[in-house]
Amino acid sequence: MLKTINWIDGWKGIATALLVLGNVLDLHCGRYIFWFHIPFFLFVSGYVYSEQYDYLSFFKKKFYRLIVPYISFLTLFSLPTVVVYIQNFLVTKQLDYLHQLILFVVKQLYGGKILTDYFSLFWLITCLFFTQQLYNLIYTKIGCDKWLMNIVMLDAYSLAIIDYLFFGDIIFPWSIDAVLMALPFYWLGHMASQNTKIFNSIKLPTIAAVTLFTMFLIDKLSSIKFTFDMSHEIYGIPIINLIIAASGITISLKIAQAIHKNKLFNSIIGEIGAASMAIIYLHQPIQIFLKQVSFLNEAIIRLIAALFIPYLIYKIFIYFPVTRKFLLGEFKPLAKVKLKKFSKV
Repeated sequence: MLKTINWIDGWKGIATALLVLGNVLDLHCGRYIFWFHIPFFLFVSGYVYSEQYDYLSFFKKKFYRLIVPYISFLTLFSLPTVVVYIQNFLVTKQLDYLHQLILFVVKQLYGGKILTDYFSLFWLITCLFFTQQLYNLIYTKIGCDKWLMNIVMLDAYSLAIIDYLFFGDIIFPWSIDAVLMALPFYWLGHMASQNTKIFNSIKLPTIAAVTLFTMFLIDKLSSIKFTFDMSHEIYGIPIINLIIAASGITISLKIAQAIHKNKLFNSIIGEIGAASMAIIYLHQPIQIFLKQVSFLNEAIIRLIAALFIPYLIYKIFIYFPVTRKFLLGEFKPLAKVKLKKFSKV
């Protein structure tokens, strides 16, 4: 059965808000959010994982939930560019436009890090999908042996570092190589769900806060720069990157617990979590557009708009069967869709 604690509804909302904040802030400030925002999202996803021995059924379920919206939004956002190329080719008869169209389509299908601007977070969806499939296969086969699981996750992390150090220039389709780094954070989330006592610890958040603050000061005041950016598969200093990410995850969880105590804030952040799929896909076009409008090019304005507007669109999508299925991955009847609950991905 799905394991829950009473503040989990806000986890995904905070994870989603951090993803948006990382893209809204300028590179200088945003890099600190990048230290842990993707790991936290993966941790939350791993927390709600439940082993499935029917591999085909699990594949189909996650394909509908993740990949169908991915394909739909990829198509919708790509369509204007495709139309322009086709129109230019029909008007000018120049084969160059046809060549550019083919290259564009191939690029979109290839996915991963090669996608930018509106598509900059699309890689996360394919990475999460393959992480879920691979983790489920590993866990159902050797999950009963904790030491072997530890070794496999350490191997995945080591391979991710090797990939970063020696094969960083290679762009893999759908960012499938990022799965190696995603697996340990997904696993940590799953392990946390089996030992919820860690959330009652007072020392752990304190240690995490001191660690993160110390790393920030070192990064800010010395020549040593800590970088951990899963979006671009830049992993920085081995082991240190794990410590920084784990500290950020711990603090984020503590914030979620605090927010849960306030009904208004908890309701708001829970709604953001429910609309996470729409927000992940739609926040970039919105905030990129606002960047081009001088009087709206403020981080706080773009942050609010990038969360609020996709949320409103989500509320519209959820009530129409076609948009609910193909843009949100919800193939359940409307009566079974819980609008205010954590949507399991």
